[in-house]
Amino acid sequence: MRFIDEVYNLYKGHFNGSEEDIVAIVVGILAEQSREDLLRLVSDMEEEELFQMLATYMIEVMKRKVAMEDELSPSPQVH
Repeated sequence: MRFIDEVYNLYKGHFNGSEEDIVAIVVGILAEQSREDLLRLVSDMEEEELFQMLATYMIEVMKRKVAMEDELSPSPQVH
């Protein structure tokens, strides 16, 4: 995706391999975008990129839901 390539090239000297750095930069950039800007980015994606984005999003949301359910449900104690 061209946008990701541009962001990477702009910030590549700022990444130290920490996921937190990447998250902070991405969240900061996305927070500055309007809904229209975000929709334009999505509309410019190739089909495979769109699929990967949605699959990644759905997988992460499902993982969080399962983790939240696991936290709320007491696990059976084994004696």
